[in-house]
Amino acid sequence: MEPSLPPLGSRSAPDVHRAGAGARFAFAILAVLALYAVDLVCVLAAPEAASDLMRAVAVPFDLMVCAPAAFYLIVLRRFGLSPALVLPVVALGGAASAALAPVGRPSLHLPLAAAALALEAAIVVREGRKVARAYRAAKVASSRPNDWFAAALGVLVRSERIARLGADELAAEWYLVRSWGRTPDIPPGCRAFSQHRRSGHAALVGTIVAVMLVETAAVHLLMARWSAPAACALTALSLYACAILVGDARATALSPLLVDDRALTVRWGARFCERIPLDAVRSVGSSEPGEDAPKSERLSLAAMGARPCWIELSRPVPVRTAFGGVRAIRWLCVGPDDPAASARAALEARDALATPVPA
Repeated sequence: MEPSLPPLGSRSAPDVHRAGAGARFAFAILAVLALYAVDLVCVLAAPEAASDLMRAVAVPFDLMVCAPAAFYLIVLRRFGLSPALVLPVVALGGAASAALAPVGRPSLHLPLAAAALALEAAIVVREGRKVARAYRAAKVASSRPNDWFAAALGVLVRSERIARLGADELAAEWYLVRSWGRTPDIPPGCRAFSQHRRSGHAALVGTIVAVMLVETAAVHLLMARWSAPAACALTALSLYACAILVGDARATALSPLLVDDRALTVRWGARFCERIPLDAVRSVGSSEPGEDAPKSERLSLAAMGARPCWIELSRPVPVRTAFGGVRAIRWLCVGPDDPAASARAALEARDALATPVPA
């Protein structure tokens, strides 16, 4: 299986017109919020005789029909996004309509809620099939959970950056739940070099998690004096962060550096995987780049405590950043457990690639 991410720029459409998409999305959000604001003002300012009618008819129609329709027409249909993205707008409108509905009187909210449930079920079934097909196809083509989830999310959103960010988070959760007992991901024809044993990465993550748990307990007790819901929310976020750290550590253990006959695959945790072409590798060793090397062209992926191994490239190579962007690098620092063996394997593969095959 191919261990790399899909090539940069392989997706079409969306990212080319990102600025226009962002402006249109912001306009749609403002239109939805304007409907909410107008309805709230009308409900508060209307005479008592008309207030119940507005709460029972006008507010549900605006928030459960007009607002979702505006969001769908301005953003989703214009950019070919999944109709599933309109479901949160429908759900929010239904919750607001239920909260404002007059007590003990007929309301348009109930029939609209039934219609919304039927519509949501139809959209979920239709889009769910597309997501499942994309997920299965990606699982056949790649061994990385990131690629599986990115393909599935790509059905819903056309932005590669958003799909990749969401996929990275889901991949960390997958490693947390599904990776126990699995062997490292080493595709056929690749030489693998672990990068988590000698650096003590697992011990470091364990220490951080233990400290976070103690701090979480203390903060929860302190915050609970003022607000129990806020304390519970902070505790849930802290526990989730601890879980993601553990999942990322598992991903590091199962994702060694790879060398094949054409590329050096650099992986770290659940959030970084790039194939560096061997013909772009100039040198591999412990020497750090000089002071004249721009910081923007350097990227360090070595764990704390690992012996750094610097890869110098002969030309800038684009890689994805942690936040889904792209930047070109010339120097890359990794931390394999055996720097000498990994450097020797990369240089031998590079030299073999450059050696002409006799006729």
